[in-house]
Amino acid sequence: MIAIINASPIIYLGKIGAITLLPKLFSRCYTTTIVKKEVLGDEKVPEFLILEECFSDWLTVKNPSYKQLIKRLEDLQIHSGEASIIALGKEMQEKAEEKIIIIDDLTAREIARTLELKITGTLGIILKALHQRLIMKKECKYFLQFLIENTTFKISTTMFSKILKEIDEFES
Repeated sequence: MIAIINASPIIYLGKIGAITLLPKLFSRCYTTTIVKKEVLGDEKVPEFLILEECFSDWLTVKNPSYKQLIKRLEDLQIHSGEASIIALGKEMQEKAEEKIIIIDDLTAREIARTLELKITGTLGIILKALHQRLIMKKECKYFLQFLIENTTFKISTTMFSKILKEIDEFES
């Protein structure tokens, strides 16, 4: 499966020390130039070197040619990075291998769904790693806790409870 990844999942996974899950979960990982600039915009963050290494190691920058779709998405108040990821996903949708868009913004996710793109987010990646046994329950809970307590990641209490229940019920 191919992943097309927006900035916030890359940044959050970098902050919690889980960025290396992406190349283990997906055969290829893509992002766009706009997203790369956003991810590497602050050289002072502790995870900067790890994030920078991703771009030279396993994260491929590929820009969409669907410029009109990007413009229409931006007209809908979708951030340019998210618009470029959605456009790239739509462009690559016709290719044979299955693709997933990794994006956290709720509005962008809804638009991606209307374009019949498969989506997940930061939390979905952590849970996918648990289900594929790349991490254990304890590590999964640690990532979730760190994400909520030490970053700007937002999650409802209902969703938090649902995810904790899923982790607890997972047969390791």
